[in-house]
Amino acid sequence: MSQPFPETREAFLGDPRSLLWKNPGVWPVNKPSGPSSNLVVVRARRALAEKRIGHAGTLDPLASGLLVLLVGNATRLFDELQTMPKTYRAGFELGRRTDSQDITGTDMEGFVPSPCPPIDEARLAEVLCGFMGELEQVPPMHSALKKDGQPLYKLARAGKVVERQPRPVSVYDLGITQFDGVTGVLEMRVSKGFYVRTLIDDMGMALGCGAVMTALERTAIGPFSLEEAVDMDRISEKIPHPEA
Repeated sequence: MSQPFPETREAFLGDPRSLLWKNPGVWPVNKPSGPSSNLVVVRARRALAEKRIGHAGTLDPLASGLLVLLVGNATRLFDELQTMPKTYRAGFELGRRTDSQDITGTDMEGFVPSPCPPIDEARLAEVLCGFMGELEQVPPMHSALKKDGQPLYKLARAGKVVERQPRPVSVYDLGITQFDGVTGVLEMRVSKGFYVRTLIDDMGMALGCGAVMTALERTAIGPFSLEEAVDMDRISEKIPHPEA
């Protein structure tokens, strides 16, 4: 029988990792690019024979990496997980702009890509400095946020664009790990509610040539890291022993 939720919450607040691989508890899963976050949850429910499973922080199908599952009454810890900083590794390409701000989208109507002027790593780093700290970010249309009860991504698929209010977000760390003048990789540690593809789109506009996100991998959420995550097809191997 599951323990009362106050005990689960107390254990989590005392040490989030104390609930690792337990039921109720926290299960880090390595989501590959392709499947939806919801599909990972469905497979976990089947593998663990547990209906009460959710996730903290959606990863789009394009994205890969750490998806934290909450099992049992730990599903009620969603808000606590959401407040934890997240770490990402993101690929980008200069010279393009799409409606989804990544390579899955359609080239932005009215935006004519032009050859980027020579941009070296120093220039890129200078532009990225402007995105450090606290800032206001306008959520993308291709997101799960809702407008009058409708997810924005559904409106976007119907060809509609609605006004979105900027939201406060924070960037704690932001750096360049690869750059060849056109394509590169960024690593960042950011607050909840942050959209990496929006940062890349804003970066491209600040550079004057546009940019799209080509890949995204989440590597950490708070104290949980991708290195300890289990592949989505091996979730059942982590079933806790009765005494756990």
